[in-house]
Amino acid sequence: MDTVKTTHSLLITGEEAISFLESLISIDPVNEKFMTSFLLKPDGKVAHWFIVQKTGEDFYIFQSKEELVNIKESLEFYKIRTKCTLEIKKDERSLLLDIKNDGFEFFEKVDIDKFISWRQLSVILELPLPEITAKGLLPNETKWLNFMVDFNKGCFLGQEQASRVKFRGRPRRLLKSNEDSQEFVKI
Repeated sequence: MDTVKTTHSLLITGEEAISFLESLISIDPVNEKFMTSFLLKPDGKVAHWFIVQKTGEDFYIFQSKEELVNIKESLEFYKIRTKCTLEIKKDERSLLLDIKNDGFEFFEKVDIDKFISWRQLSVILELPLPEITAKGLLPNETKWLNFMVDFNKGCFLGQEQASRVKFRGRPRRLLKSNEDSQEFVKI
């Protein structure tokens, strides 16, 4: 099993943190569980993927420090008059990846010596690298659509477009990982 080390997290806290974040991300976090989610653009394309953990009324988003800056900037755009704060803070954790047939889970572990990078994690899970999301990627062009997008949760950013593509269309391409890079493969 592989382990990714986080050095920072994006903490979202405040009176309206739950309604704010759950209205934007593709999955509703379960308390104390590490879950993987997309933040989609209004056109339904993937802006970011990350690991999210809900603890009480606070949320922690985990990704590389560089990507956390981009995620925070994206979320700040939608935070108009919302009573919550977004703060990137130092937060070292070791997240153990457990891949199953139909999904994967993360568990916090201590005393781990060997880590993979966030880039390596993206390649292993075939989740988009930042340079791939910049090219435009729909959630159904990944192999984790049904695992990372909850179509029963109600509205979230990009939900209508993502639903339309899932239920009415098939992807023309899929994201595939090579040893250390990714590419689109035509279907």
